Amino acid sequence: MPPSPAPPPPPSSPQAGPPSRLISREALGFWFLGLGALGLVRGWIRATRHGGFDTETVGLLWLAGSALLVLVGAVRIWRALRIARR
Repeated sequence: MPPSPAPPPPPSSPQAGPPSRLISREALGFWFLGLGALGLVRGWIRATRHGGFDTETVGLLWLAGSALLVLVGAVRIWRALRIARR
């Protein structure tokens, strides 16, 4: 039986490949962005449940934490896009 050909070598860096691989490279950033967006919606619904914007400490912490998750996710994706363009 003849020997099988060797598989191609892996790319030299994780940034190698077309920009369409952004989702697979930066899945954590998209996960943070989505989770934060859902948290913002949930916090906003909780804060405006009785008419105007009226919330307690837990609701404000929920909104602040969700906004932070959105920010972290957006920064990670932006940095991955900048690296991919180089």
